[in-house]
This record gives sequence, structure tokens and C-alpha cells, in this order.
Amino acid sequence: MKKNLTFSIICFGIACLLNAGEIQKKYPERVVSLGPYITENLLLLGINKEIVGVTIHEKPEIKKNRETVGTLLDPNIEVIIKLKPDLVIASKEGNRKQTIEKIKNLGIRVETLQEIITYDDLKKNFFLLARIFGKTDIANQIISDIDKKLTAFRKTQPKNKKRVFWQLGTRPLVTVGENTYFNQLTLIAGGSNIFSDIKTKYITISIEKVIKRNPEIIIGMGMGEGSEIFDFWKQFKNVEAVKKNSIFKVDDYMFCSPTPESFLKSVELLMKILKN
Repeated sequence: MKKNLTFSIICFGIACLLNAGEIQKKYPERVVSLGPYITENLLLLGINKEIVGVTIHEKPEIKKNRETVGTLLDPNIEVIIKLKPDLVIASKEGNRKQTIEKIKNLGIRVETLQEIITYDDLKKNFFLLARIFGKTDIANQIISDIDKKLTAFRKTQPKNKKRVFWQLGTRPLVTVGENTYFNQLTLIAGGSNIFSDIKTKYITISIEKVIKRNPEIIIGMGMGEGSEIFDFWKQFKNVEAVKKNSIFKVDDYMFCSPTPESFLKSVELLMKILKN
């Protein structure tokens, strides 16, 4: 009887040690992020020191003391291997499928975030990251706080929806259609994207078509363009947005690397612009 009891205690002790080891290894400790959008969401969850590799598109302060693994579309696989990550996080929209498969085939764990069109899409990806790192409670609290604020924002939407033109590039002139994150932002903020009738996500558009739809607000983006966006519109004085000096340049990083938190800030900023 005593022998059986002793054996049971030993077995139980071994099982506990094994389970403890499993718990310790449950959450990734060395992570490579294949995009600023991914990195920003990890940081919001409090995941920082685990990020050992990032792309060249990150802010300088994020790249500091981390290995750079190339670009979104062409990450350096050799550098990734040298980092010995226990997890690489990619995104369906930002990274090539063949790149993701190549990393998986090397025996490295890869998690791929889904495309973002709506705020719900953003939340799903955020909760996926939270589950991977055991941060579900933190994620729930963040989302709960943001949802309450968004609900309050919706109650203050203007009755007359101003016509908005999103300018994602000047040469060529690029804008957004219906099935885009930018269109969703516009709707929640209380505006109307002038090209929301087009199903294509990103559209190269002629200036004549923009003039014809006569936007009341022009919101410009585009890395390195700066004042070029404002200079471009000076020649089109009959456009309502030009008449009213309602042309705005927004932070590319905040809008193109969205987190639930930056989504809220983006909506808040757009509401201020629309009330201008």
C-alpha cells in the first residue's frame, strides 16, 4: 500500500514538473513581426521584450535594439532563421503567401493575421494575438473601454454627411473604394467616402472624376509627400474642399498600422475634421 502511495506521489510530482514546463513554454518568448501593424498591436498588449525582429518599415525607436529582417514583401529568411524565433507573425494583407509558406516549411511556427476592412476585423486579430500570449484579460479591458467611447461618438455624428475624398497617393492619384478600412472609418466618423460605390479596394483615379464628385473634405496620405498634397490642389479652385481650405494631411503610420486604440484616435480625428 505504501509502495503504491509513494509511486503515485512520484508520478504526480513528475506530471506537475512536466506541466509546469509546458506552462513556461506556452507563450512565445522570441517573436519576429513582419509588419508595423502587427508590432503596434503587440505593444498595445504589453508584448515588448519578446519582439526580436521587425521589418524596415517600423519607427526608429521600435527598430532600436532589434534585428531588421527586411521588407514586408521581401523579408530576409536567413536573418529570420538566425534569430531562432519560436513564432513569426505575418498578415494576410501585408505579406506574400509564398513567403509565409516558405517560413512554415522551415519548421518555424507562423501565425497569420487576417485582412482588415472593419473594426470587427481589427478586434478579431487583436484577440488572436491576446490568446497566443495569454493576454485575453488585458485585451477584453482595452476593447471594452474603446467600444464604450465609440458608442458615445456615434451619438454625436452630424446629420449631414460631408463628402470625403481619401488621397493615398498623388502620382498616380490613388483612393479607396467600399471594402476598405478607410471607408469604415469614414462611416463611423459620420462622413461619406465619395468613391464608396466602387467595390475595388484601392483605385487609381483621374482628377476629372474627383472634381465631378466634388468632395467637401480631402484627406491626404503618402509617405514623404508632405506639402505636395496641398500644392497639388491649389490649381483646382472650383472643388468645394479647396474653396473652404478643407484639405488635411494625416499621420500615415496611425492610419496604416491600426490598433483598436489608434482606430479610436483616428475616428476622433476624423470627426474633428468633418466638423471643420
